[in-house]
Amino acid sequence: MSQKLKFILLIAAYILAVNHIQGKNSKPEGADRRKADYIFMEAQRQSAIGNTDAYNDLLRRAYDLNPADHTTGFYVGYFDLTTAGNDSIRFKNGYELMQRHFNAEPSDYYNAFMYGTVNDRMGNLDESVRVWTLLDSIYPSKLEPAFKLADALSARRDSISLKKAIGIYDRIEQTKGKSIPITSRKMRTYMATLDTASVISEVKKLIATSPENTEYNVFAGDIFAMFSQGDSALAYYNRACEIDSTSGLAYYQRAMYFKNINDSLAYDREVFNALSRESLSLDAKMELMSDYIRTLYDDPAQQPRIQSLFSTMLEQNPHEVSLRDLYCSYLLAVQDYAGAAEQLGYAVDIDPSTESRWRTLASLYIETGNYEKSIEQAQRGLHYFPSSPMLMLIIGSNHTMLKEYDKALGVYKKALSEIQENDLESHSQILGSIGDVYANTQILDSAYAYYDKALLFNPNNNLIKNNYAYLLAEQDKNLDKAERMCADALKERPDEPTWLDTYAWIMFKKKNYVEAKAYIEKALADEEEESAELYHHAGDILFWNSDIDKALEYWEKALKLEPDNKMLKQKVKNKTYFFK
Repeated sequence: MSQKLKFILLIAAYILAVNHIQGKNSKPEGADRRKADYIFMEAQRQSAIGNTDAYNDLLRRAYDLNPADHTTGFYVGYFDLTTAGNDSIRFKNGYELMQRHFNAEPSDYYNAFMYGTVNDRMGNLDESVRVWTLLDSIYPSKLEPAFKLADALSARRDSISLKKAIGIYDRIEQTKGKSIPITSRKMRTYMATLDTASVISEVKKLIATSPENTEYNVFAGDIFAMFSQGDSALAYYNRACEIDSTSGLAYYQRAMYFKNINDSLAYDREVFNALSRESLSLDAKMELMSDYIRTLYDDPAQQPRIQSLFSTMLEQNPHEVSLRDLYCSYLLAVQDYAGAAEQLGYAVDIDPSTESRWRTLASLYIETGNYEKSIEQAQRGLHYFPSSPMLMLIIGSNHTMLKEYDKALGVYKKALSEIQENDLESHSQILGSIGDVYANTQILDSAYAYYDKALLFNPNNNLIKNNYAYLLAEQDKNLDKAERMCADALKERPDEPTWLDTYAWIMFKKKNYVEAKAYIEKALADEEEESAELYHHAGDILFWNSDIDKALEYWEKALKLEPDNKMLKQKVKNKTYFFK
């Protein structure tokens, strides 16, 4: 190829390259802007259908194409500001993008409102006032900016701002008329300057606009009660009840007034008045009932009245689960386990979707001694929660108490297969329960092994420590270990009668009779239910402390509870201790 031809080809290549570059940089004017607009609209669509990641990506692409578009910048800024977390630089940049848009286009109502709200939340009161002042001037017919402006001015708390805020609230009242929300705002503003006279004046003006309005009279009662003007407060509450005798709110607030001034008789009366009003919301009734029960549940004289209240409320709301739960809690507090089980039974019939209710229901039937019913309810719960190891544990415990040991073991082992690997507490409970089965069936090596396994999973399982210690004491085996375990348990619950009995029995087996007597007497003092085993131990311990008459008294008590116990019969008949 000649040098001339090479030169011509080189020039041609250069011209083509230049033309390509010039063509790339000479798109039609506004192409990037139009593309940015399209991407921005797609971003909004993705936001509407909940695709946050896509929304963010598209929004930034649109902004990169047209960074002069302050509207797109606003949305980028808002996203950054609300997701910045501890990134102060990102937060600051986001805020500045929002501010840029507001400064450029304050008439963009929706975005300006968002920007103003951001400043409210940040506590930027001066900027809040600036934003809401502009919006209020641009949109004088819209009340939201006016409210926001008045609230921001009130938050400043200087006298000039407070006066301006009152003026704006007055302007809103001229448009909307008097109302509790506006009056409340005005009152808060007056309270900032401790102007109680103006507060009272506002309340009276509100009442004057509608003297027969029940809510206005209740509101006035609340305000006068707040200022400790009891006579005026009660007068307004009474007026509210007279105007509308069905108003649960009026009776409720009057009840709370009597409670706050410690007039228990009037409070008691008004509680019943309030709860009998169907117009009172269920939430308010539940709050009132809860408060009333906490105050009076331990007074036996009040129990019939409380029962009557629940009956009334259940007639009004027979399918309300929270009410059944509250009634169940009350009955548990007064130790009516059968009644509590009945209410919880209704609750699970209405809403069977809470596993803890099934567990509590089955446990309540254990408290009543109805082990078959407890099994039935736990099995019903397993229908909804087939993998619940705790429901299986309850079923196994019932089989153990019914001496159906093979069934108990089967259920416990099934429960073990359902426990999550990291659920150490449940592993410990179930392994300990298996140990109890082997202890009851005198397969002692297995009992010891399962108790040891249970304590490996949870060294602080004091129930297992007590049961293990008692088994060792009964077998006269490793009494020092038994003493350590039972002592550890008693550190956590020093007044537990069963554990005190175990410790006393260990001391008896170690022939520490004086110490055994001290612990058995404490167990007897703390017992809540009669126990043949406890009385039998007490008799033996007192006998070896040379208190024969007292020993005989406890043996006789034990024999009444276990009339077929041959050893007790021997001791009572011969008035002396017998070794096995």
